[in-house]
Amino acid sequence: MKLSEWASMAEITSAFAVVASLVYVGVQVSQNTIAVRQSAHQAMADYDREQSALLVTDATLREVVMRGEEDVASLTPDEHRQFYDFTTHMLTTWESSFIAYENGLVEEQMWLAWDGYFRLLTSGKDGYTTFWNDTRPQWDARFMGHIDAIGLSDQGESK
Repeated sequence: MKLSEWASMAEITSAFAVVASLVYVGVQVSQNTIAVRQSAHQAMADYDREQSALLVTDATLREVVMRGEEDVASLTPDEHRQFYDFTTHMLTTWESSFIAYENGLVEEQMWLAWDGYFRLLTSGKDGYTTFWNDTRPQWDARFMGHIDAIGLSDQGESK
């Protein structure tokens, strides 16, 4: 065999090695994407579980949240702060799931479930509208648009 034939064989072998490496990298990226998505979902579930545990174990906080949902103005200054702190935590979880979805880290089906859950928690509760209008500028602009569009805000398209 001539040297040129050996060189051609080496090129073909190298090409197969490159293709095999690319396939391997593709599989690794796919598995990593699945792991990142599962991690994002688990983090959201953990945040929600923490907040639910607070309401289950702290009757005073539960009472403050229930009254705040209906009428923030009926709360004392300390209760008002508790309600706003609790609601900030809740909406941060909602915002995080929204941003994760926007960035492709949460699949649409999972995002729709989370979004529906948070809509159910806040729907028809004036305290959340008051909270949102008071704190609106602190949130991600894309998330603000989403909340405004669903009508939680006085600036929303529908109310």
